[in-house]
Amino acid sequence: MAIFSSTSYQMLLLVSLLLVIALIIFRKQLHLSATKVNSATLSSPALFESLTACTGFNSDVVLHVAASIAKSSEHRLAQAIVNEAKKRPIPMNAVSEFKHLAGYGLTCVVDGRIIALGSHALMQELGIKTQINHAQISQNLPQHSVILYVSVNSYLAGIITVHDMVSVSF
Repeated sequence: MAIFSSTSYQMLLLVSLLLVIALIIFRKQLHLSATKVNSATLSSPALFESLTACTGFNSDVVLHVAASIAKSSEHRLAQAIVNEAKKRPIPMNAVSEFKHLAGYGLTCVVDGRIIALGSHALMQELGIKTQINHAQISQNLPQHSVILYVSVNSYLAGIITVHDMVSVSF
């Protein structure tokens, strides 16, 4: 003896099919909403916030080497630095031995000097002493601010902060 009659079986199939269709439509709408938010966020550029030069360096030199190396990258954080250099105007020279170290930053040679631009972890990896409490600086910055360290010939030359809604590192 059958538990369901053919009519109730057909109704159960129909209801199941409608639920599957509703779920598919819901997921598509959810994906479209997320895409709209991500597109809006991605279309807003990262913005240069500040530059602090360390002892022995001036801000123009720090921005010059940072923009020179950043010019070779299409990363959002790098473009914010390039845009700031263009505003001031700070010259950007050709680089050699350019390397993009995903998640860390950039290294190259500019004007015969070894340059690194990137995260605190990159500076530690390269053995560059920041003598700065990275955690404390991070806590005092506005939300979505990214700290980028600039070194010249293995000396910390400056710190750049960039506001970016999307990225947290190179």
